Amino acid sequence: MGKQLLIFFLLFFVLQSGLSQEISIGKRDKVYSEILQQDRQFSVYFPPSYNIAVNQKYPVLYILDGDYNFQYVAGFLELQGGISEIIPEMILVAISGKGTNEYRKNCKPKVEGVEDSGNAEEMANFIEKELIPYVNKNYKVADYKILGGHSVGGIFVINTAINHPELFNNYIAISPALWWGKNAMENVMENTWGKTGSTSASVYISLANEQGMGVNEFIKKIPKNMMEKNIHFQEFPNEIHNSVGLPTYKWALDDIFKNWYVKEEYFGSAEALKNHYSEVKKQYGSIFNIPYTIVGNTHYMLQKNEKERAKVQAVLKELNPNALVLFNTYRAGKLVDSKDYAEAEQLLKDALAINPNNFDSYDVLARIKMANGNAVEANETIDKALGLANKQQARQWQINELLETKAEINKKP
Repeated sequence: MGKQLLIFFLLFFVLQSGLSQEISIGKRDKVYSEILQQDRQFSVYFPPSYNIAVNQKYPVLYILDGDYNFQYVAGFLELQGGISEIIPEMILVAISGKGTNEYRKNCKPKVEGVEDSGNAEEMANFIEKELIPYVNKNYKVADYKILGGHSVGGIFVINTAINHPELFNNYIAISPALWWGKNAMENVMENTWGKTGSTSASVYISLANEQGMGVNEFIKKIPKNMMEKNIHFQEFPNEIHNSVGLPTYKWALDDIFKNWYVKEEYFGSAEALKNHYSEVKKQYGSIFNIPYTIVGNTHYMLQKNEKERAKVQAVLKELNPNALVLFNTYRAGKLVDSKDYAEAEQLLKDALAINPNNFDSYDVLARIKMANGNAVEANETIDKALGLANKQQARQWQINELLETKAEINKKP
């Protein structure tokens, strides 16, 4: 009875420590701008593997009016990148608007004859020369970045795409307020795109069920060859102005990363794996993360083909060691289920040699020690996993898996 009571209190305190933690998917940061002569704050969202993966770099989505849009865009990236794995895991940098008047001034370019002009060029220079270098230095970013903005922020996105076409890989303008300044952006566009008839920018423009936004008029004046090559336009007739952001990001990001996504959700051979990510790297400059679903399904398809499975492991080690850690840990878990503990333990040792802080590997290792009757070592191992998961700000569902293993260990007589 005394032992059971002790176990109860141990589990109680572990659960309480998990429940008392703050929920964190990012942080607030700032950089002083010499260009704007002020501190500029921004919020950063970190994808699920950010604090776990070794030497992993992520594409970045920069958005305007960040304090207003951060939560819903971060949630979308969590779903599409971390859970659905339809797009790569991404970092979100949400630039604070600093209040309505300041925000609008920073989004509108200076246009001759337009009284309500702003300082969008200074803001673009701040992003290019101060914010992006700061983010590159302080966060694990790949050299692939996207700019998104809604309404007035859409004006800034289009102005930046016109005047700084190579600053971002893609531009997403969500129901941009192109009525501004009596359709002043048409003149801005015609003075550049209209004269050259080409651009390196890839621009996604959306429109909700709105009248008078000036978007259709703007689209009609874009040179035909650019509309075919560079401009992607989508209307969302079932959305209002304030709801069109989410479907726009889904449409645009799904299209941007359509060649990263693995439609079959597995690879039947090491050659297919290598060829796919060779093309991905060629297009995006990086392979980003290899999804857990792809790793798990590939293992499942090759579970009876030891020779090809070994080739896949070799390719994963070359392409993305984090994916090899996932593969080995996944396979080790399956081997534990079939009671092949020796091979499972060796796979985990190989995984932990690559990433000694992978809590999932320690979770499976704890199950091996439990199966071998080493309750003390099993508890020590799962406690290490829990400590790492908390330190790395793992998602609560991941911590729940570790707590479940701990509960199973402590059930053993």
